[in-house]
Amino acid sequence: METESEIVVQDFAKVEAEQGFHSFKLLRTTANARLYVAHKQGKRFLIKTTKDNTELQLRLLWREYELSISTTHPHIVHTYTYEQNLEVGAGIVMEYVDGRTLAEYLAEAPSKSERNRVFRELLLAVGYLHKMGVLHNDLKPENILISRADNSLKLIDFSLADDSMHYALKSLGCTPIYASPELRERRDRIDARSDIYSIGVIMEQIFGRSSISKRCMAANPECRYENVEALDRAFRRRDLPYYVVGVIALLAVIVTPLINVVYQTSAARQHDRIKRQILERFDRELTAVCSTAMVNVQNSVYVEFATMNIELMRQRCSRLLDSVAESCGDEDIVVQLNIRYRNIFLKAWNDAIELNLKQALPSYHLETSQKCWPFYDSLIDNRLQFVNPQNLP
Repeated sequence: METESEIVVQDFAKVEAEQGFHSFKLLRTTANARLYVAHKQGKRFLIKTTKDNTELQLRLLWREYELSISTTHPHIVHTYTYEQNLEVGAGIVMEYVDGRTLAEYLAEAPSKSERNRVFRELLLAVGYLHKMGVLHNDLKPENILISRADNSLKLIDFSLADDSMHYALKSLGCTPIYASPELRERRDRIDARSDIYSIGVIMEQIFGRSSISKRCMAANPECRYENVEALDRAFRRRDLPYYVVGVIALLAVIVTPLINVVYQTSAARQHDRIKRQILERFDRELTAVCSTAMVNVQNSVYVEFATMNIELMRQRCSRLLDSVAESCGDEDIVVQLNIRYRNIFLKAWNDAIELNLKQALPSYHLETSQKCWPFYDSLIDNRLQFVNPQNLP
């Protein structure tokens, strides 16, 4: 039979356990981290730990904590503490957001006004970081959560963020399709315009391609918006011409309702027919470009030529999208073109990258003599396929 003192000790231990973090559940594992949901005093928290608990990963985790703990913004996930002695190892304790990624939210077909609100919340969050002297360096839909409670935006994952690009580039792991050219090329000087490039890619996925997103994604950083505030001003002004057209259209409806109804019905049918034809043709041409590129990657002998074929696929697909979008001049069709572009191109891009990694092709710089290098370099510079110089007459 237990004594009164033993019962008191057990009850105290139970209370102490409930006051700490418990009931850990692994949510997902990334390249360098593990994410858990845990409970403490009846509340849920997100715990981010390292994947392998190496010294480098622990230093990067602590650096992420140093940057995130100083941020307090309604559209940035809140960081509470850094705990050393959790049962899953050292980790950052953060706000748990019950939500879905931006890509999943867009799949729900939100209204234009809702998309406008979400995009402006993203600009507010990134603009706040830049004012704090912090670059995010990994803006992408997976790092943007939309809460289920009120559809508000939360920016997450500061694993690549830094106020010194020299530090961040030591472990650069950004997603290439969203990263600026200077970030992919690991240039010495990178500023807020690198994040603006990523915002441009995300903007295309939310609204379709526009003059604003094109300027954000300019290859030369000097041609982009200088800061988030300038981008926000352009975004808020973009609908002004549509408002004027809307007023004129409203007056026309009041004056000639019957003519307008007949016209709209006929125009809608014509629009649907043209839209269907444009989209079907675009699907065929885009699929053909991707299929040709996959064959070229598969037939590549050296890794340099496989990489060249992947980049050529991206350039040709992008030019095809620009050409068709500019020729149709219809916002609704452009939105659908961008959706189909993402579905077809992104899958082909990922498949091509995976195929290239799987083939583990050699480099001609390692397998051939140095006198052959200029010949192979000229093939790549001129976007030509691999030719073995030994087989030439």
